[in-house]
Parts: sequence; C-alpha cells; structure tokens
Amino acid sequence: MKKDKLPTLAQIKRLMQKLARENGIPGQFTNTWRHSTIVWHFANKIGRLARKNDYQVNLKFLKIACYIHDIGRMVTGSKASKNLKPTIFHFYEGYHLIKKIGYPKLAHVCVSHAVGTGLDKKVNKHYGFIARDFFPKNIEEKIIAYADSRTDYKKGRGPFIHSFNFAYQRFKRYPGCGKRLKANHQFIQTITAYKIS
Repeated sequence: MKKDKLPTLAQIKRLMQKLARENGIPGQFTNTWRHSTIVWHFANKIGRLARKNDYQVNLKFLKIACYIHDIGRMVTGSKASKNLKPTIFHFYEGYHLIKKIGYPKLAHVCVSHAVGTGLDKKVNKHYGFIARDFFPKNIEEKIIAYADSRTDYKKGRGPFIHSFNFAYQRFKRYPGCGKRLKANHQFIQTITAYKIS
C-alpha cells in the first residue's frame, strides 16, 4: 500500500481477511465487512445530503474509512474472550495497524469513531494507549462516528439503523460521551437540514 494514496477496497479486504486468519477468527471478517457496508450506506446518505447543502464531504475518503474503521476487530474479535484482548482494544489495534502501513488520517478514524464520539485522554491512558484525546475532527470523521454509533446488524434479520436515543443510551456511560454525542447529533442534523433524525 502506498503512503500517499488511499488503499483500495480490495486491498483493505485482503488485509482484513489475512489478519482474521492469523488471529484464528476468520469468521470475524464477514461480520465486520457486513457491518462496515451498512455503516457506509448510512454515512453515504448523510454525506450526500450534506453536499446538497454545500458542505464539502470527501465521499471517496468517507467510503474507504467506513470499510477500514473496524479493522482492529480482526485482532480482538467482536466479543472479549480468553484468547483475545477486550473489544475496546479494537480501536487501538486498528490505529496502530493502519498508521504502521502509512495512513495516519485513516488511523485516526479507527480511534475517533469509538463509542460515537472518540475517547478522551484519560480513557486512552487507562488502556495503555496514547494519552491524548481522539475525537472526530473533520466532517468525514464526524459522519463515520455518528453512522457507526447508530448502525447494527442482526443475523437473519438484516441491517437496521437505531434511533439516536438508542445510541445515546448505549454510549453515554463513557466519560464525556453524552455531551459529545448530542453535539455530533446536532451537527449531523444541521448539515443534512434535519433530514436525518
């Protein structure tokens, strides 16, 4: 992968499959890819509405970032187990993996999407990560964090988008997240002219 360009979906897919196999969780790839596809469809809807309202959204970056945001799950899996790190570590694993191969902006997405708002330096330090705030900075990161927080997939029932209130109740327990979740929800409503509720 070249450092000056975004990776392709095919490159991301191959890397994720390889990592999942190496970590003994090959089935994790399918679940994560399916989830990322749903996140992308919701994020793309938000991004296109924002562009109609004259906001600058890089849809190419948005798409690649949606598919790479949970790459750390190829190391941690989706649920904690005796053999794998706790699921919260997928943010950090993704950051290190993607930064190492030369994509610092995409690496930031891996952490800044956490719990819909990113994690503050106290939480990051507690888990032995870089002791600084990792919050969504630009419009694409804010869209991804928001779309991810509201997206789910139930096997056999297909995809669905949770209400914002559901996402808020789920993630507000993390320090400072409630306030940041509300602020990002307001931001998404503003850029989409309240077509996303």
